[in-house]
Amino acid sequence: MGTAKYRPAIKIVLKILECISKNQSKGRALKTHIIQCANLKTTSAEKYINMLREAGYVEEKRLDWGAREVIAYELTPLGRSRYDWFRTINDELFVSDE
Repeated sequence: MGTAKYRPAIKIVLKILECISKNQSKGRALKTHIIQCANLKTTSAEKYINMLREAGYVEEKRLDWGAREVIAYELTPLGRSRYDWFRTINDELFVSDE
């Protein structure tokens, strides 16, 4: 048995931004979709989503879904810019790790 290998935070941030950007047709994703797409535990996903929201990369949108209300996350213009930036950094630094 080897030791657990953790992903760098930049890869997690990139994956969350990618999930929001590409996961949906309307440019938004629900938290459950982000959790599944980025392969995160709920507490970790909430931590990163809050961090990205506070940094101005994503914003919450409350939407009616039948009789319930759901929270979707959308990239802001800054978030879109940072997604492209993180993707470039990832390609330059981590491409050999894949």
